[in-house]
Amino acid sequence: MNTSRFQALVSAVVLPMVFFAVVMGVSMTCVRLNAQWSPDLVWFPAPVIAVLVGSIYWVEKRWHIGLSNPVDVPWERVYAIGFALTVFGVCVAAIQGMFTGKIRATEVYGGEVSPLFQMTYAFVMSVFAAILAEATFRGIMQTRMHTVLSLWPTVATVAVINLLAHRWGPELVQNWFGTLIILAAWTYLRWLSQSLWPPLIMHGLCNLIFAIAVWFSGPIVYAELSGGTIVLIVATGLVALVVTVFLARD
Repeated sequence: MNTSRFQALVSAVVLPMVFFAVVMGVSMTCVRLNAQWSPDLVWFPAPVIAVLVGSIYWVEKRWHIGLSNPVDVPWERVYAIGFALTVFGVCVAAIQGMFTGKIRATEVYGGEVSPLFQMTYAFVMSVFAAILAEATFRGIMQTRMHTVLSLWPTVATVAVINLLAHRWGPELVQNWFGTLIILAAWTYLRWLSQSLWPPLIMHGLCNLIFAIAVWFSGPIVYAELSGGTIVLIVATGLVALVVTVFLARD
């Protein structure tokens, strides 16, 4: 790899990470100020959403990160592939969780705030994190990385960096492989569709559905899943993989 390509690769990694850190830092500052000043009045979603939308609009105008829908793409097929890939990744994560004793619980704000604040934080920030991650890793990073790397090196590199950028608590340690598979699947989906929208929508919906399910039904203890549930998860994952291969074969 020559010097110019190496510099382009470094730039493709460093710039999006700076973007991610700044947007996340500003947004979490808004959350903390809300919790300190008026913990019973939930107003942080307004500035957080404004920061997110404004920053993504800026990077799209500057670097064209994929917020468009090419006219020559079979969108029904692409979204079917995206759904199948996401289901496959979730099944892999669940299977790993059975062996590692993973417990998926609600991510709440670590402070004395109202129940409404906690519920809003759990739902809003789960979707916020998904959208920011897509704009960062499959938007800025992947778009720039494709100029110096081919498909599969890009998929592997972006997925690994995205995984490493997560907050490494017990849940992620117990589920790193399943998470990596999901991130790689969304990176491939970004390339396949030539648009950021499919992985962004899949990631956002996935995070929101899990946040709602865990909030209202309680933590998911994977080691306590019944034998029938395990068989269903394995079968669903295999079917999703076959569907993905069939739809993406050409």
